[in-house]
Amino acid sequence: MKPGYVGPLLLLTVGFILLFNNLGSLPWEVWDRLWSYWPVILILSGIQILARHSESGFIYGLAVIISILLIIGAVFLAWNGYPQPVGKGWSMFNNSHLEGNNYDFADLDNTDFSNSNLNGTEMNFASLQNANFSNSNLNGANMNFADIKYAKLNNAGLNGANLNFASLKYADLSNAVLDGANMNFATLEGANMTGARMEGVNRVFARTSKSTICPDSKNGPCW
Repeated sequence: MKPGYVGPLLLLTVGFILLFNNLGSLPWEVWDRLWSYWPVILILSGIQILARHSESGFIYGLAVIISILLIIGAVFLAWNGYPQPVGKGWSMFNNSHLEGNNYDFADLDNTDFSNSNLNGTEMNFASLQNANFSNSNLNGANMNFADIKYAKLNNAGLNGANLNFASLKYADLSNAVLDGANMNFATLEGANMTGARMEGVNRVFARTSKSTICPDSKNGPCW
């Protein structure tokens, strides 16, 4: 019977991931996503059993190649942010490095992103109600058409962020930095923007109310 290969391949994979973790090239959060791919181990074990009982060296070699591709595919997807986290159940992603990840159309209600790096993150059409972005960096993030009602964005960095058509009703934007942000057609009714810095913000047809507190007005309304 031919020797097994799944164990050594998995050991090599874990070693390389830990190496990239320690070098800072791969965030530690990748392990949470990799756990979603645990059925791949069962698939690999099945392929190995078939390969070891085959008399053909070609089939054995092909099985090894397919197994390597499956492992690479799982790691690649996890590395690129898949599967996307689900916010129901109060997911915790605080103190995380999630820059450039894609969460378009994701359900991230109640998720804790506090003290995280989300620069350049894609969150278009995402549901972010009650999400916590306190003290996080969202510079250049795309959150167009996102539902961000009641979210905590206090002390967050949103320089150049795109929040067009987003709903920010009753969101806390106190002391946030939104220089150069695009908030065209955004809804800001009831939002708290005390101390927010908004130099060069584009806000065509942004909807506000008298309850909104803005940095350039002590008693509202905004703009």
